[in-house]
Amino acid sequence: MWKYLAPVIVGVIVALFSEDIDKMFNGNKKLKKVILVFCGGVIIICMISAVLSVLN
Repeated sequence: MWKYLAPVIVGVIVALFSEDIDKMFNGNKKLKKVILVFCGGVIIICMISAVLSVLN
């Protein structure tokens, strides 16, 4: 179960700094939205995998 924790931590950190990353590249908020959606997907998939590994 702990192997699913690293991507979740990375996803949260990247999501926290998504505005700074967007400003560094172009600053039009489109990249921020893409980063947040991607990080949200990674977190959801890892959480589902962790729950399924506990149930099995």
